[in-house]
Amino acid sequence: MQRRHTHAIGFGVALGVSGLIHAAAPSSGTLSSTSGPVAWDGFGAAAAASADESTCIEGTTCDTFTVKLAPADYRGQRVRYKATWTNQLNDYDVYVHEGALDGPVLSPSNGGAPAVAEEGTFDINAIVTAGANDTYTIHVVYFSVAALDPYHGVVSLEAIPVPTAASRTTTIVTGPKTGIIFSHSRALYAFGAGQDVEPNARVDYQGNAYVGGIRGLTGGNDLWRFDLNPKSATYDPFLLGANPVWRADGSVSNLAWKGQPDALAPNHDSDLGGDGGGDMDVAVGFKPAVASGMPPILATSSLVAANVSAQRSTDRGDTFTNNPAGNTTVQVDDRQWMEFLGDHTVYLGYREFTGLQATSKYYLNRSDDGGLTYGPAVVAAIGGNTTGNIDVDQRDGTVYFCHQGPGAEGNKEVRVAVGHPLTLTTTPVVFNTYVAAKGQNQIANLFPVCKVASDGTVYVAYSDGGQGIFIAHSFDQGQTWALPARVSDVGPNGVALFPWIETGERPGSLAIVWYGATAADSEDTKGGNTDSANWKVYFAQTLNATASAPTILQAVASDHIIHGSNISLAGFTTGTSPNRNLADFFQVAVDPQGLAFVAWADDSADFAGHTYVAHQIGGYNLNTGKAIRISGTNAMTPMPARAPQVFDFRHDARAFSPPPVMPDVDTPADIVNIGYGCQNVNGATWVTATMAASGLDTVPPLGTWRMTFASNPTKPGVVDRADRWFVQAATDDTGARTYSYGAAARNSDGSITYTVKGNADAGSFDLTARTVTVKVDVAKLNALAQRGPIKTGTVLMGLAGSATVARVTVAGLVGVGLSDSTRGGGTFTVGSCQQ
Repeated sequence: MQRRHTHAIGFGVALGVSGLIHAAAPSSGTLSSTSGPVAWDGFGAAAAASADESTCIEGTTCDTFTVKLAPADYRGQRVRYKATWTNQLNDYDVYVHEGALDGPVLSPSNGGAPAVAEEGTFDINAIVTAGANDTYTIHVVYFSVAALDPYHGVVSLEAIPVPTAASRTTTIVTGPKTGIIFSHSRALYAFGAGQDVEPNARVDYQGNAYVGGIRGLTGGNDLWRFDLNPKSATYDPFLLGANPVWRADGSVSNLAWKGQPDALAPNHDSDLGGDGGGDMDVAVGFKPAVASGMPPILATSSLVAANVSAQRSTDRGDTFTNNPAGNTTVQVDDRQWMEFLGDHTVYLGYREFTGLQATSKYYLNRSDDGGLTYGPAVVAAIGGNTTGNIDVDQRDGTVYFCHQGPGAEGNKEVRVAVGHPLTLTTTPVVFNTYVAAKGQNQIANLFPVCKVASDGTVYVAYSDGGQGIFIAHSFDQGQTWALPARVSDVGPNGVALFPWIETGERPGSLAIVWYGATAADSEDTKGGNTDSANWKVYFAQTLNATASAPTILQAVASDHIIHGSNISLAGFTTGTSPNRNLADFFQVAVDPQGLAFVAWADDSADFAGHTYVAHQIGGYNLNTGKAIRISGTNAMTPMPARAPQVFDFRHDARAFSPPPVMPDVDTPADIVNIGYGCQNVNGATWVTATMAASGLDTVPPLGTWRMTFASNPTKPGVVDRADRWFVQAATDDTGARTYSYGAAARNSDGSITYTVKGNADAGSFDLTARTVTVKVDVAKLNALAQRGPIKTGTVLMGLAGSATVARVTVAGLVGVGLSDSTRGGGTFTVGSCQQ
């Protein structure tokens, strides 16, 4: 398949305002197969500076050169552009636009000093027609330029080189020049959730943005919704709707959370527990041929032990119709995926594992009622390991099902099963499997991902041995594939795992995410997927993914380190990296403005993994290729710094055994809030912690009320990189009370070990206030500290708590055990302690 583009090339150079108007000389030129290189010169002006294209002043801090291609056949050819100057401390940036200066950006070349050149290429690879696709605009921005050092520009034609390496060459741009900005990271909250991981992210054409997360089997799934429609009165580009409003009594306004789609009895918050929760996927309907004011259908699915339940919503997730009876006719082993065809047809893909990779089967079922009921299963592929997702070409209904193939050299192949339906109303029954890419190492790190763009281009993404994220593409429905291209840069010994991609409407545009850990960020500076690794959510976007030499703009989407330990790649087996707190994947979606919406798992401040989100508010629109910046206030998530700093849902204490019954009554294990402070006692400083529980008007036997905190982290905000402490009150089987303090540590498998170190200095229950308070002298903690002493000015973080009671009788339940735990709360700064 050949791609035709009209291009504008822009070189950007940042200059100080001189008040003089200048221009490139000449201001335009014609390039052809016989013209040879075409050159021009920038103006030599006084010192100048400009942040980017949006802030530069034409003729003062930037200039423009227009390239015309003579009509001819340029298939197999590309344009090389280059700007050179003398002083290596100067910094010119080059932007290539399609057509005029207001056209889409094709390829930015915006490195930094020290350098004396900016250079790049863009593919023509098409027949050029006058007035159709013959114009490119080169915009040069004077980013930081001293006086009297004009650049010299040149463009030339060259053949697209025949690849000799294992992958295509990419230019990866990092830092502020990418223009990529994200909202602050927002934690999501769900009533009664001990964890919410493997988050799905989808945005429909109306801008309804959905996030799904799993609690684990019998716990069910959770769903949140945000408004990313810029024309809506409730448009929320900074995701402020994620911030719950807590009240001291444990009640909360949590507007983003829509409940549990697979709930067994969805009548009240306390009716929790789904028919699944082992895996989840979310899909949204596409725009119908005949415009409708109704919201697109939202379909979800939930993995039960050996089946998949299905749910459908026609009111944006406010209510669901649940089909818990099961929708597959074969035993499901692992990981179902979903995708719409049009506005009401949904495909469900999954794997049945029969014991050997060679006989592992991948199945596809079709629903024509919006994902509520499904027809018989069709075998899409046989043989393989890790199950990738499915996607559907909206033009002709072709279904793509990607997975990891074993191959002759181990698990290195990215395979794509391709099924062509006879009509849009029928399920494909014949699939052909193609090898899309082969890694240099095994590629189960974790799921390989496939996406088909609106123009029919098919993309795959995978992690090659954790060393980098790669993409590849096909123009002929998967029959042949371009060489892969590396799209990540995490430095020497860095690790990149869990890729996901989404396409924009603009041909060649991709949003890419992965978990990345650099050696520089690790605790031992050695790198690798070890307990010393510190992970961030990385994001990249490209506007020319199918080019012979793509340009990749890379940024960090999370505003903090999201995990400090290893990441498991072995599923439920232990492997060499056993920490499963982030589970197995996370996702990115693209909103109506071509901006990324990312949801990931995060345990930086919590006992277990929970879902966080961020929304891109600056960068390039993947639908138009033009730069975009969302206006407004990107406010920080408010975190309490005065007691109580920790809040929890009222009546979310859970019975020990499944199903996860949560009695809708006050219980002694039902945490409402926790407050931290300090007290001066005879010249000593004590840390105090007070937990309020809704039913703590009696103190039952065999109970533990634990309050945790941390100090002096090596990485800001990461509890597992700090000294972790706890104080607790406990009762034995006779009801006798003890108060103690201790140290906590995250284990390699993600669990936490609590070790009592001695008796607390004071403790008491207040049955009228329904609270328990424990106090400890910081001198006892400092004697054990490994990362510095607690003193005046020390910020205590990682504030959280848990409570367990072995036997209580509540709400008709006799002798049940209950437990509750909170999410991470605010902070407390030691100082100005009570006397």
